[in-house]
Amino acid sequence: MTNSKSLYILRHGTAQSSNFEYDNLRELTQKGIEEAKQTGQYFQSLGVHLDAVYASPYIRAQQTAGHFLGELQQEIAVETSDLITPSGRPLDVAIWLSNLKADTILIVTHQPFAYQLVDLLANAHLPSDLSMNTGTLVSMSGELLVSDCCTLNSFYSPVV
Repeated sequence: MTNSKSLYILRHGTAQSSNFEYDNLRELTQKGIEEAKQTGQYFQSLGVHLDAVYASPYIRAQQTAGHFLGELQQEIAVETSDLITPSGRPLDVAIWLSNLKADTILIVTHQPFAYQLVDLLANAHLPSDLSMNTGTLVSMSGELLVSDCCTLNSFYSPVV
């Protein structure tokens, strides 16, 4: 039995200032909304059908997921996962992902976790120009076996 998956890792769009008292309640700015929509339009052009979407419970990740999915011509519900917050543990998430039944998965998450997860899963050194800026989407695929298992296919960062 194969465990080959396509994984898309999306960092939330630009959010309100980080001096906001409760980090988990920070909302997207207008720029963040545009970043999420632009990245959603890019994803729609790829013609990929998602089997599952997971977003951090933080407001900005939930909003990013909503605006991103609003650009797609597919109906899919967003599930919330506490594993993919800014303090998420990449190894725990890799194990969780490998056990999911879905084959094509989008996770909407944060820094520094997003880059750490990509780095853990990548089976080669990451390109020097890969930066998980707001709205950046990374595409990976492979047999999810916890670490050094996936090929980095591409990455996209919106210009807003």
